[in-house]
Parts: sequence; C-alpha cells; structure tokens
Amino acid sequence: MSWGTSLPSLCLISHLLLLVSLYPTPNMAKVIGAVVIARNGGRNHYYQDPKTYKGTFTETTALGEAESFQLGDTIRQLYLNPSSSSYIEGMRPDVVNNKQIKVRVKAGGEGTVVFDSAIAFLQGVFPPNPNNKIELANDTTVTAPLNGYQYVPVETVEPVNDRSLESWTDCPNFSKHVAEFYSSEEFKKKDRDAQPFFGAIKDFVFGRPTTLENAYNIFDYMNTELTYNKTYAHRLPPRMTEQARAYADFHENGVFSDSEPSGIGNIAGRTMLHTILSSLERISFSDDPLKFTLVETSYQPFISFFHEVEVVKEHPELKAIPDFGSALVIELRRGNPPDLRDFLRFRFKNGTHSEFQTLHVYGSRSDIALTEFIYKSKNGAITSNRQWSQVCGRRRLLGIEMVEGSAESTSVNVVLAIVAFLGLFVISKLGRRAYQKFKASRRVRLEGQENEINPQMVNPVEKQVVATV
Repeated sequence: MSWGTSLPSLCLISHLLLLVSLYPTPNMAKVIGAVVIARNGGRNHYYQDPKTYKGTFTETTALGEAESFQLGDTIRQLYLNPSSSSYIEGMRPDVVNNKQIKVRVKAGGEGTVVFDSAIAFLQGVFPPNPNNKIELANDTTVTAPLNGYQYVPVETVEPVNDRSLESWTDCPNFSKHVAEFYSSEEFKKKDRDAQPFFGAIKDFVFGRPTTLENAYNIFDYMNTELTYNKTYAHRLPPRMTEQARAYADFHENGVFSDSEPSGIGNIAGRTMLHTILSSLERISFSDDPLKFTLVETSYQPFISFFHEVEVVKEHPELKAIPDFGSALVIELRRGNPPDLRDFLRFRFKNGTHSEFQTLHVYGSRSDIALTEFIYKSKNGAITSNRQWSQVCGRRRLLGIEMVEGSAESTSVNVVLAIVAFLGLFVISKLGRRAYQKFKASRRVRLEGQENEINPQMVNPVEKQVVATV
C-alpha cells in the first residue's frame, strides 16, 4: 500500500470516523438552556467591615447601568439570536415567555445596586418590542408602554429570608475563617511587603485605615474616585490603583476561598451552587419550560465558585475580584440522536471590555457531562437555611438562634433569664404543694379517723369527685 498505511490501519481509521459521525462531540451539541451568573455594574463607594463583611448602602450609577445593559445585549446576541451557533433552542427571541426564564437577584447589604443592574441587564436581553401587545375583546390593540417595554418577573433574595446569595455575613465559622487568614504566615508576610505602598497612599485615601486588612476598601475607594472624580484622577500617581487592586485581589481571594473544596471559605459559591444545580436539572427535563436562569449577584460568589469547581488550578488569574459587569455562563448542551447526553460548557467574561473564554471545571479538558458535574458538586452545595446554619455553627436554643458576638445573643440571654425565672417560680410552687402534702400526711389522727380523706391531700378535681359521692 502507498502512503505507508496498511489495509487494517485504513479499516480502523474508517471505523473511527464512522463512530465520530454517529456520536457527535459536545462541540456539535445544541444549546438547550443556560444559567447566567452576572456581577452588578458600577456604583458609588461601598464599604465592607474587614472582619464581619457587613456592607453599607450604596447606589448604582449611569455607567453601571450601561455596563449591565451592554452585558445583557451581548447575552441576547449569543443566546436569543436564531442565527447564532449558541442560540437556545426553543427560546422565544422577540417577546419574553415568563415560563422560560427565572431571575434571582441578591438584595443584601449594598442596597438596590444589584437589583438595578439586573433590571438593566434584562433590558438588554429583552428590549422593548412592538410585538409586546394584546388585542382586547372590542378589537382594540394595546401595546405595552415605551413601544413594547418588557416586564420580566424578578425574585429578590433577602438574607433575612434566604441565605443563598449572601451567606458569608452572620456566619460564625466564616468569621473564624477570616480571622485565621489574617493570622496566617502568608498574610503576615504580604502585610510586611505592602508597608511601603500603604505608607505612600495615605494622602490619597483621606484618613481611611491603610492596612492590608482594609485592602478591599482602599481599592474600592481609589477605583471609584479614579472613575468618577476628574480632579482625583489627575492627581493620582500612575499605577497606584493597579497596586491597590493587586492587594485587594490577594485579600479577597484569601477570604473567599478554602484549602478544602467544600470548606467554609467557599461558602459564597456553595450556597449559590444549589440554584445552579436545580436550574440545570429543570432545564434538562424536557417537560419543564425553563430555558434561562439569571443570578444577579456581587463579586464574592465568583471567587468561591471558581475555587469550589477547581477552575483556578488551570486559571490562577481568576483568584481575583471580577470586574463590574462580569458574567459566567453555564451552557447546557444536548447531543443529536442517538447520543442525547447533556453536557455543560462554562464561559466567563471579565467585565464589559473582554471576550468570553471557555473554562474547564474539575480538571476536565472539554465540556463536562451534566451527570458528572452534579455528582462532583452536589456534596459541596448548601441547599437550605437550616444547612447553612449548621455549616456556619449557629447554635439554636428553645427555637432561637444564638450567634456569638452579635446583638442576637443579647436578646437570647434576656429570653434565657426570663425562662430561668419562670422555671424557678414553677419549681417553687410545686415544692410548696409537695411540702403541704407531706405535712398533712404526718398529721396525727384520732381513733376512728384513720380512713377519712384529708382535704389538703386532694387536688381540686378530686375534691369535686369526692363531693359527688
């Protein structure tokens, strides 16, 4: 044979090519749904307590809304455009079908910033459409306001009711994790190395603590001023913000990660994971109309999730704070007959100025099977407030949660004092009654009174029975 190939080799190659044609690779699979995790757009200053991570109220800006809208438009072009190779099969591209979409929005300590970003994102995905109209019984056609503005239902997730999108606050074990990170040799060494930088920025942070513990707040202040304050931007030395960003990335990656895949440091990603898994399971079920899930959140779950699914092993650059308007898209792809298996493709876009890049989870080198992803990730997922309380080490007594070092413990102590007082009161009453019975039983009876009933040893119900006899 020519070309240096034997006949058996040609037969083997032909057989392999036939198998490839019969069993398509995940790249040939069609997209049947997607889960989008999006970070909020730009905002004003935002302060977080370095130890408790309780945040302060802030507000979104026009720039932030534009960033989220742009991200939504990008998602629309990729997944709602029938001519796109990533078009979600069966998803209506013009007017939103509310049964096909689910939106969950973090409503935590920062105020309405994340909610505003979600609305702007949805405006980009589902822009006004004149087809958003209805014909009335009198043959009149009414179009929605603003030339067919589309109103998409949004579920806000408040930490007081649902911990899935802000699980790191009021969590004693997470607070211990933060304290352990601050006392680690790695942190102490970085702190020593950072002293020249923190000494140089004192004139640019106006009294804010210049410490590594406060690195996030320093960067957030400098970056916000650099973006919105022209005078500050002209005064700030070159590359100072980049240095602040590097220390903030180190700080936040250390706080929102863990050496163990399902450790407490990854709690921000672990609680969000339940929404991801439940959405993927719904999308994969043919009788469920769900096609698209949006989780609008802040930056913390991104860092934890990338650690939880081991993406950072291949992409160490993701051990950092994602930019405003970032997004992680989890595509659910299904092969063509006869191979109808479902696969997941992870695509990440860091901010509005970058392109989507494909990520591989759990050390895989290609799209991962849905069943494999569920198997590997389900043990790390936190699925309820009760489980969150257990993971966080929150104690319950008499149905009341006790949190060390919080105002709630003071309330619990007051309740316990009241319960203890009531307990002593009841014990005292029972003791007096028992003593009276004891005294009555010791009373000397005269001859002929041995069989008489002593009224002091009979309770009120028994007295009524005796009286009727």
